[in-house]
Amino acid sequence: MKLTKNFSVSEFECNCGSCSMDGEILKNVSQLAKQLQILRDKIKKPIKINSGYRCENYNDNIVKGAKRSQHKFGKATDIVVKGIAAKEVYKIVCEMIEQKKLFFGGVGKYNSFTHLDIRENKARWDYSKK
Repeated sequence: MKLTKNFSVSEFECNCGSCSMDGEILKNVSQLAKQLQILRDKIKKPIKINSGYRCENYNDNIVKGAKRSQHKFGKATDIVVKGIAAKEVYKIVCEMIEQKKLFFGGVGKYNSFTHLDIRENKARWDYSKK
């Protein structure tokens, strides 16, 4: 099922392969995809979803994610943009948020990907190696 011009539900499904997204989770994923579409239209490059929704078991026991991870609510994604370094994606996203063109509450910088989430409050972090 298509969420936007360039994003479909399957890209955000949990990597466990056995759970499904519905109700509130699907609503959150749809909102997340709309923000990603704005970013994609700006950078004019495909965005790869490394991780989207994660069921509680997958998040807590397989990837050892944060207990209150936004991934568990369908509100977070870890992305890679081919040809743009993660630190540059982070910078572009933060600039677009400041310009009120994007609405991501959480933005995290890592060496090989950028974390984005639609939480209500502002959260920024840098886990990249300098």
